[in-house]
Amino acid sequence: MRKTILISAIGVAGSAVTAQTTEQMARFDQLVAFYQDANLLTPPELVPCTLSGGAESMCISLTSGASPSNHVTGPYCPSTIETPADESGTWFFNSEVVDADGPFIKNLAVLFQDDVWQMYDPATGQVIKVDGALGCEVAGDPDSAADYENYCVECAVQDLNANTSETYVIPLVPIPAQSEEGRIGPTPGVGLAFNGVKLEAPAPLELIEGNHTLGLMDDCVGHVNPHTGYHYHGLVGCEPHLDAGVDGHEPLVAVAMDGYDIYAALTDNEAEMLDECNGHNTAGLGYHYHVDKAGTNQFIGCFAAQYGCTLEDAGAVCDASADTRRGPPPVSE
Repeated sequence: MRKTILISAIGVAGSAVTAQTTEQMARFDQLVAFYQDANLLTPPELVPCTLSGGAESMCISLTSGASPSNHVTGPYCPSTIETPADESGTWFFNSEVVDADGPFIKNLAVLFQDDVWQMYDPATGQVIKVDGALGCEVAGDPDSAADYENYCVECAVQDLNANTSETYVIPLVPIPAQSEEGRIGPTPGVGLAFNGVKLEAPAPLELIEGNHTLGLMDDCVGHVNPHTGYHYHGLVGCEPHLDAGVDGHEPLVAVAMDGYDIYAALTDNEAEMLDECNGHNTAGLGYHYHVDKAGTNQFIGCFAAQYGCTLEDAGAVCDASADTRRGPPPVSE
């Protein structure tokens, strides 16, 4: 199998690949096992990569489809101001994930203390929505939401191109960064859950709510855009959990784009032990992250190591340092 992996890597880079270390190969095999049930469109590959700080390394390349492998997606926007929570999505409010049901939509002006909110027809109670292909277009470009004031924006997996995918190129062995990244953007995002779903950068809530639009999430705190497909903005247990291998430790839920593992959230008291990136070093596991609670609209605070790439073209070569040189990426939902 490893001979096949090396041939694949040669094809991507166009030249011979240097010998991999035992540590890199062991990690590759481990990650292949972690993602064996994910919605991957092609087998995992071993590829050369240039990380955000310019380090040359070896990465695993994982190309995921638009939907999770283990659960259905939606619903999102309620139909009317009477639609119950089990037929509606969720949103962030006061650092909590709340039901964005019909009464929530009805009370937006009170909740946000802004009389401009009116996302339903007062005569019929119907929620005003933009969905389908146009909804996906708006979801993929939050700046366009200004043209859809007081609309509930909905993009479903079935509205996307059947070939929608994203490729995650993750270093096999983390290489510490010279300084932590201050903001994690949609390129590269935070990491990848074991069902093939991206852990996305924080949603630009001020921009979205400032335009009086809502791109609601489902009960798994995920929603869809045409670039990434379905992605999470919080983890509430819909993602697969893997045994940490250490008694009493929280389960493993994802791998970050810098190669460090991500585990489930700690209690508030335990979380005080974490550094600014939401990570710490423990016996048996080494350095790793823990996700923030879902309502915080972030997973981790920064990357402690140089990160890899998310690519729209599965055949492209990862050079994350090029993104770093271009500056911070634009925000997206």
